[in-house]
Amino acid sequence: MPLRSTIVGAASGVVLLAGVFGFAVGLPEVVDDDTEPAADTASDPGTDGRPAVELLPATLLDGALLRYPEIDPQYSEMVNQVESYGGERLTEAFGTETAVALYTTEDIRTQVAVTIYDGESGLFLQQGPPVPREVAANSQTYSDFLQQGESVCIGQWQVQALEQEAPPFQVQCQRTVGGRTVNVYAAPGLTVEQTADIVDDVVAQAGLE
Repeated sequence: MPLRSTIVGAASGVVLLAGVFGFAVGLPEVVDDDTEPAADTASDPGTDGRPAVELLPATLLDGALLRYPEIDPQYSEMVNQVESYGGERLTEAFGTETAVALYTTEDIRTQVAVTIYDGESGLFLQQGPPVPREVAANSQTYSDFLQQGESVCIGQWQVQALEQEAPPFQVQCQRTVGGRTVNVYAAPGLTVEQTADIVDDVVAQAGLE
């Protein structure tokens, strides 16, 4: 199914763009231009030695998803800051090279964050382990873990949207291949299948198989 045909409409692309950078709020500080970069970390011996940042594609899904500066140069400074900061913080936290890239549709209604990590990332449950739907009946949101192709994914739905078989409001899919872990975070409006397709596209374009 074409990517744009299942995107959940939003009131404003500008509002959604603000949401992309929202994860930076609450972190210790914003990286200044003169901030020292994180120390170089040796590539995982299981990889082919290429820096993770060189594996990030220019576009995804045949151009349906683009880097923000390709859509409007005004986003360049902010996006570069967020990508650099995310990569440096994750490299520091996990002790191995990590690269981050942000993508969006031309109308800026859907955002995708791609993270490539040197090594095999293990179990890391941001929302805790899954619970049965009947147990979560009184909750406003529901999370589920799914195997989609070669990826493991977690989708999060508003309960009403789930009952209407609508796409999740956010999805993460992850796959380990070629000594790297590729993680894709997508919101809003992409299905689990589409998000897993993005993972596969990153893997294919990076030549990890």
